Amino acid sequence: MKEVLVLFSGGKDSFLSTLLMLEKGYKVNIVTYENGCGLKASNALHGAKRILKKYGKNNVNIIGIQRIEAIWREFIYQYYNMKTSEILKSYGETTISQFNCLTCRLSMYIMTIILCLKNNIDTVVDGARKSQLFVLEQNELLERFEKLFKKYNIKIVYPVKELESDYELKNELLIRGFVPKMLETQCLLGVPLQQGEIDKEIINGMEKIYDNLLKNKAEELIEKYKDVDILGEYL
Repeated sequence: MKEVLVLFSGGKDSFLSTLLMLEKGYKVNIVTYENGCGLKASNALHGAKRILKKYGKNNVNIIGIQRIEAIWREFIYQYYNMKTSEILKSYGETTISQFNCLTCRLSMYIMTIILCLKNNIDTVVDGARKSQLFVLEQNELLERFEKLFKKYNIKIVYPVKELESDYELKNELLIRGFVPKMLETQCLLGVPLQQGEIDKEIINGMEKIYDNLLKNKAEELIEKYKDVDILGEYL
């Protein structure tokens, strides 16, 4: 049975993404990440156990909670010490909230790549959804993430990327026999942009930050820690 690694927050997006991969015949390995700025990462285990109960141990493996604070810290200090004028000159219009989310997700991806390399898994699943209005879940950034994974011969897929409405999302869960009421990790820093179309200037700014500040650092960290025992204590 082919295996995938699923980034699992316990929310509806990651929950449905996991079900869709199971329906395609994959064994899912579920991992939840704790960034140190959230509430109750253990909530995600509730959803993982719901899936395990229905599909069984032969199809579902719960890795548990993996902490990413140490990786995330590698990204934030340089940016946080920059003056607003320096940020504007170097990257254009950006927001602190989108920088936090981008670097947090990238930290998750670094740990995910390391886990995949250690366990010979070549496919990763993320519940990113464009309508959530986070810059990191728009095509411009998703394409960059795909290239990062491809460098290590890993494919990342986004099964619910194009789902537009929460109604549709909930109905897909109901059809599969799950009440769409979830317990999930709550990040205190994760703030989506205002409803409507995302400002192209902000997307451009985050593209520049990724290309010029984050990409090489991410690859450096993967090489640095790929042989380290990264599994955390909260399992």
